[in-house]
Order: sequence, then C-alpha cells, then structure tokens
Amino acid sequence: MGYLYVYDPGILAQDSFYQMNQIARGSFTNWHPFFHTFIEMLCLKLYPDTKSIAILQIIIFSTIWMIICNYLRNDADNKINKEFVLQASFTLLISLIPINAVFSISLLKDILFSYFLLFTCFLIKVLLDKKGNVDLLFVLVLSLSMAFVAQLRQNGLIIIVLFIIILGAYLVFRYNNRKLAISVISLTILFILLISALNVAYDVVDNDNDAVAAKVSHMLADYELNLTMDDKDKDMFGTVVNQSEIKGNYDITFMDPIFHLINNTAYNNNKFSIIEMAIRYSLENPYHFLQYMFHSSPMVWDIVKGDDWKVTSYRTHTDSNRKNYYDNYNATPLASYDNVTAKNAKTKMFKNLDSIVIEFSKNKLLDTLFNNPAFYMYLSFVLMGAIYFLTRSRDVFFVYLLNALNIVVVFLSTPIQDYRYLYPNLLLCYFLVIMLIGILTRPKKSIL
Repeated sequence: MGYLYVYDPGILAQDSFYQMNQIARGSFTNWHPFFHTFIEMLCLKLYPDTKSIAILQIIIFSTIWMIICNYLRNDADNKINKEFVLQASFTLLISLIPINAVFSISLLKDILFSYFLLFTCFLIKVLLDKKGNVDLLFVLVLSLSMAFVAQLRQNGLIIIVLFIIILGAYLVFRYNNRKLAISVISLTILFILLISALNVAYDVVDNDNDAVAAKVSHMLADYELNLTMDDKDKDMFGTVVNQSEIKGNYDITFMDPIFHLINNTAYNNNKFSIIEMAIRYSLENPYHFLQYMFHSSPMVWDIVKGDDWKVTSYRTHTDSNRKNYYDNYNATPLASYDNVTAKNAKTKMFKNLDSIVIEFSKNKLLDTLFNNPAFYMYLSFVLMGAIYFLTRSRDVFFVYLLNALNIVVVFLSTPIQDYRYLYPNLLLCYFLVIMLIGILTRPKKSIL
C-alpha cells in the first residue's frame, strides 16, 4: 500500500518493542496476545527482518479485498465493466489514504485483528446470501476467521463469544438450521482452544498487569475526584492507588498515568471488592457514570478530534518509542530487528511524503475525513440505510453486527485514545461502499 517504499516497515509503538524483545529472548508473557507474537515470530524465522511481517499483512489485506471485490462484481460478460472501474478507482483511493498505508506496515496487533474482523463480516454476508446453505469448507474458514479475531486482541474473545451466540440463534430461528449453528459454534470454540494451546507449548507467563484493574482504577479515580465516597471505600481504594497522587495524574481521556500508580498486590488482594465498589458507585450515580463514559471515550462517538484528546491517529517515526521502551524496561536490544528505523529518513522524498502523511493526522479536517473512526461509523450507518432502502433486506445490519460489538466493547474498556482500536470502522465502511457499488450498477439484482 501507498507509502511502503518510503518507510522501513517496523515497530510503530512501544507495545511492539515489547513483543520483539520477547521474541529475541524466547521468553513470553500474555500482556499482549501470544497468538499475535507467535505469528510475528514465524515471520521472523522465515526472514529475520520486520519487512516479513509487513509483507504478510499487505498480502492478507490484498487477498481479502480481492475476494470481496470479486464476489461483489459480475464478470459474466468478460469485459471491463462499470463495476470493475468503480471498484478499481475506490481501491486506488483507499490505498492512497495514509492511515491505511501506515497501518499496513505497522506491527500492532490491531491491524491483523481488523483485517480478520473485516473478512469475518464478509463471510457472514456470503452465509446470508446463501441462506445458510454452505459446505463444511466454508464453515471451517468462517470458524477459523472468528477464532483469529478472538485471539488477536484481548477483547476479541468477548466480541466473538457474544457474536457466535447471536449467530447461532439467528441460524436456528431464521433458517431452522440447528446443525449449522452447532457446527459453527463448536468449531469456533475448538479453534480458539487450539490456538490457546500455544500458550502452554511456549510457556507463556501470566502478566501481573490486569486490564480490568486499569479500567476500574481509572473509573474510581474519577469518582474519588467528583463524587462523595465514604471513608471505608476511600481507604480501600487508597491501598490500590495512592490518593495523594490521583489529582496530579488523572486525565479523563488518558488512563496510563493512573495505570502506572496501581499497586498490583493490593488490587489482587481486594480485586472483587474494588470491582464491586466501581459497579456500586456507577449504579448509584448513573448520570455521572454516563458522563464519565462519554467523556473518557470520545474517539468512539465524536467525529472531530478535540485538542484535549490524548489521541494518536498513527505514528510514522519509531525512535522516541524505542528509547522509551529500553529506558522504561531497562532492556538492551537483543536482535537486529529491535533497532528497525527508516533508512530513507534523511532523503528529500521521505521528508516530502512524510510531511503529507503527518498533515493528514494533524489537520482536523483531513483527520476527520480520512482517519476518524467515529466519522466512518456514522457514514456506515448512512450506507446501511441506503442499502436497506434499495434492497429491503435487513441482512446488511447483521453483516455489520460484529463490528458494532467491537465498538461497544472499546467504548466500555480503557479510555486510551488510539485510532487503531477502531480501525475496523474504516474497513467496514469501505466494504459497504463496494456493496453499494454492486447494487447501483446492478439495480435489478440485489446482492443481499
């Protein structure tokens, strides 16, 4: 995609340095999903350079996109038709949008997660088109794709568990196909368990950090500052996070400062009491709870990035993140791919193209039009409405359901503001555009 020849594909966040260092040492933790680390490790064994990972990602997305376009296009007349021209033009456009190019060569887990979420939504569309009349090979591919979504990101498992329950019920009540429902659910669970077995095979160690602890502590820090808490609750929370440090470190759209203050031992000793406290104060103060949720996760619903957001659209330079990683973890680079950087950084072409990429993320208008996930969520709602109006088929809403669950889970989870968490919003919107192109160019034949 786009800018691959400008940047050396490589590490664009501290998280990825953490994974690379684990691969180099051969010692693993599950702070980041091991399945993603395992895929990167296989790529580096085949070719010991992060280019191998970037190339794999580009091949995966290109293949998925080719399958989608081919399925939604009528090539019966063997001529270059209007559909092909529109699909090719739109594909060229999205390949030139910097966020797609930069993400395609980043090593973040969210990229492969997003690609397979897109592919799963496409497979659901095929399943609905065929009214559940699919063969075993299709069921295997669908189940494997859902298992990948479940294992490539921590909240992926929650999303897939919810989705397969809904999908199973849908297949039973809509098509009266119990056998298919049982097959999809059981195979998905089987593949998830097989992937999980990699953790045992590679002696993956449980990490002390707890994502739930991070969210609950950030929420209680907000309640400590804005609500009246009784002394007993204050004392208990004070064992987890030093109350004298909360005010100076709390930021409603950025969880990390509070996260770094958590006493993990104290949290583990009082885990259920702390979680119960957060739930209790949320139920007792529902209006404030909603204020907290919407203020802490504006990336989910606000189409204009505010100046107060601690937000990252994407990164194009790695040096500061590399320095932060090795300083914070007192780590020494253990392999050549720990030090990946942009070889062409000082060239004129690099500087010119880099300035264009940075402009897209820094300019509010360009950021909204080409990056902002909330904008693409709302645009997807409009596109689904248009497709429903033209086809009178509600199946389009089910095709989007998996991504809707992802949006909800991100909204309810940590308030870290990185567009990569909702990158599927962009990809699903692109998918809906291709669907709409098929409908408009073949008005007499619904593709749903």
